[in-house]
Amino acid sequence: MSIRTEAHDAVEAAVRAYVAAVSAADPAAVREVFRPDAYMWGHLGADLVSAPIEAFCEVVAADTDPAAWTPGYTCAIRSVEVSGEVAVAVLEESGYQGHDFTNHFSLVRADGRWRIAGKTFFRHDPR
Repeated sequence: MSIRTEAHDAVEAAVRAYVAAVSAADPAAVREVFRPDAYMWGHLGADLVSAPIEAFCEVVAADTDPAAWTPGYTCAIRSVEVSGEVAVAVLEESGYQGHDFTNHFSLVRADGRWRIAGKTFFRHDPR
């Protein structure tokens, strides 16, 4: 059984800030929720992605019409676990730029602030 703590709430707030940033197609806000040295890995269909988080910021910046997909976008934080100054969170997204994703975030608290250090994701393609 997990006990909800202030750190747990702060990690959830960091994940919600990620959601707000991508929903607004705001790469500057995305950069704020990630550590500058953050990295991402994941699968887009059969393609394995491995890149610095700046590559994701470029994807967000290229989204010229978030109003076209955001009305159908939903998300849920499936889990959060905190161990001292590190945490993991799982975010389920439905309809992000027309696709469904499962995101696994690793977060680190430095100088009192929780930021995402790594993003590992999977895009659920229709079968």
